[in-house]
Amino acid sequence: MSLRFLGGPCALLLLLSGCVGQALPPKAPASAPLAVVPSDPQRCGERAECTTKVSRTLLFVFDYAAAGGHLLQRQGRLLFTPDEAAPSEWPDIAIRLAEPADSRFEFAAECQVAQCRYSADELLRVYRSYLADRPCSLQLASAVRGCAP
Repeated sequence: MSLRFLGGPCALLLLLSGCVGQALPPKAPASAPLAVVPSDPQRCGERAECTTKVSRTLLFVFDYAAAGGHLLQRQGRLLFTPDEAAPSEWPDIAIRLAEPADSRFEFAAECQVAQCRYSADELLRVYRSYLADRPCSLQLASAVRGCAP
């Protein structure tokens, strides 16, 4: 088909000018930026990550004992303060290790005396810092208070 058939260059201009007045299709609304979800140090997705966090848990357990707490016993995937341990200023701890993949580490601490060296929340914060590979010292109360997982 030639331009001559449509009426020459004037017809082409008329055809193009008809498009100018048409509205463009509406733009899709801009998507909201994705919220950054902080990762949960107690969660592990892959086998390698779970294995690494088991190692960090063991480091926490030994550091806890070195600072004055009880050395935990192990029964399967559970680490815990033994029943025969004398009550002390160090809370009793129980840690359930995560399964090898896509699982979660569980942590509990309970004070058996009137006043413990650290609260359950403080110990959980320190434990989470170990899992996140940013361990805080249990030797100094100031380090525990400033600890961020």
